[in-house]
Amino acid sequence: MREKIMEVLGGINEEIVEDMDRDLIATEIIDSFDIVKLVVELEAAFDIVIDVDLVEPDNFCTANAIISMVENLLKEQ
Repeated sequence: MREKIMEVLGGINEEIVEDMDRDLIATEIIDSFDIVKLVVELEAAFDIVIDVDLVEPDNFCTANAIISMVENLLKEQ
């Protein structure tokens, strides 16, 4: 599952998965538009709903944070 999430992330921007703990927002690798694209792509790929409350910097600041969020959503299903 982790590999599939990384595939989706890399499809948005390959730099996202180059360093799993790099702050993607502070380094401007992703912006708000990229986050919206990520939400749409992740929802489609995993048949999940990422609630608006989850769209916050803590959940999108690193690749590992994004993966953790998606894995938690999948566990809740």
